[in-house]
Amino acid sequence: MKKLFLLAFMLCAGLTTQAQTHNWAELSELYDTELYPLAKDVADITDKVIAHGNVISIVKSTGTTSLVKELDKSVPIKFYNYKLLTSTGRELKLTDPLMANKVVDKFFDVLRRVKESSKTDDKKAIESILDSL
Repeated sequence: MKKLFLLAFMLCAGLTTQAQTHNWAELSELYDTELYPLAKDVADITDKVIAHGNVISIVKSTGTTSLVKELDKSVPIKFYNYKLLTSTGRELKLTDPLMANKVVDKFFDVLRRVKESSKTDDKKAIESILDSL
């Protein structure tokens, strides 16, 4: 019975590791194909959004919040680390895939709302959306 339990535990642990790797790959693809191009489009609309290199920054009335995607050179495979930077100098490493997904989704949601709001050309609405980040 103990051997069966141990075997089941090892199989589940292996599947969990594969799922986390897959989540990081999906997150990287989402960042490259959807989030960054959207940030570039919004940066053309307003000067409150900056997309340069692997950094997306949103300038709010309380400061700037940036999402950074950087290549991790300490591992032999192509893997990216994500960080959240604030204007106060805080650097939060997003090592948990669930938290990284939440942050990327929040940036994506805010940028999408800004792009939709820019069609009505309401600067106050755009600023309030950006401040909601």
